[in-house]
Amino acid sequence: MARIFEATEINGLRLENRLVRSATWEGMADDDGSVTPRLIRIYKELAEGGVGLIISSYMYVCPEGKQHIGQLAIHDDRFVPGLRKIAEAVHERGGRIVGQIVHCGGQADPRVSGLPTVAPSDVESPGYRTVPEALPRDQIQQITEAFVLGAARLKEAGFDGVQLHGGHGQLISNFLSPHLNVRKDPFGGSTENRSRIILEIVRRARELVGSNYPIMIKMNGDDFIPGGLTPDEAARIAILIAQAGIDCIEVT
Repeated sequence: MARIFEATEINGLRLENRLVRSATWEGMADDDGSVTPRLIRIYKELAEGGVGLIISSYMYVCPEGKQHIGQLAIHDDRFVPGLRKIAEAVHERGGRIVGQIVHCGGQADPRVSGLPTVAPSDVESPGYRTVPEALPRDQIQQITEAFVLGAARLKEAGFDGVQLHGGHGQLISNFLSPHLNVRKDPFGGSTENRSRIILEIVRRARELVGSNYPIMIKMNGDDFIPGGLTPDEAARIAILIAQAGIDCIEVT
C-alpha cells in the first residue's frame, strides 16, 4: 500500500501519488462543448481530494465525432480559454490534469452532431443502430490532424498532458478492432496497419508539443465481441505504440 502514496513521474510530470482518476463523462458542458462553471467546480473538488492525476472527460476533436449533448469540445481555438480555467483550478489546489481527446467514430450520434457518422469501415458498432460511412483516406488524415491540434490546444490551455481515447468503441478503437475495421488499404488488415492512425497521431503531436509533454492512450485490453481485439493482439499493439513514443497506457 505504501507505494500507492509515493511520488512518481510520467515523462517529467511529477505526481504526488499514484492514484489516477480515470476519465469520466460529466455531461456538464454547454451545448456547443464549452466549459461551464459546473465543470470548473467538479475539477476543483477532484483536485482538493488529493488524487495524484486527474484525467478529464472526453473532448471531441471534430464536429462529426460528437456523441452527446454536454460533451466537451476541443476542435477550435475558442475552447482554450475555458479549458484554461479548469487547468488553473486544478493547479491552484496542487493537482495535475491530463485532457482526454476523442473522435467517437461509429458511436457518434448524427442527431447530436448534425453530421454523418463515420468509421474505418461501414460496419455497425455493437449496441448502436447507425451504420457508419467508411472514411476516405483524405478524411483519415484530417481527423489525424484534428487529434494533433487538440493535443496542442490542451498544452496551450495549461493541461499537463494529453490522453488519446483508444477504447470503448470510439474511432481509434474502431481502427484497432479486426471486427470493425475491414479496410484493404494501409489502415486495415495487419496489426501494424490498424495501429497506423495512433502512430501518425503520436508522431505529428510530438512535433507540436515537444518531447517532454506526456502523451498517453486509453485502449481496450479486449473488445469482448466475436472477431474483435483480443488480449494477445492488444499486447502487440501496446508494444508498437510504446516504441512510437507513448508515455503511458491505460488498459480498459
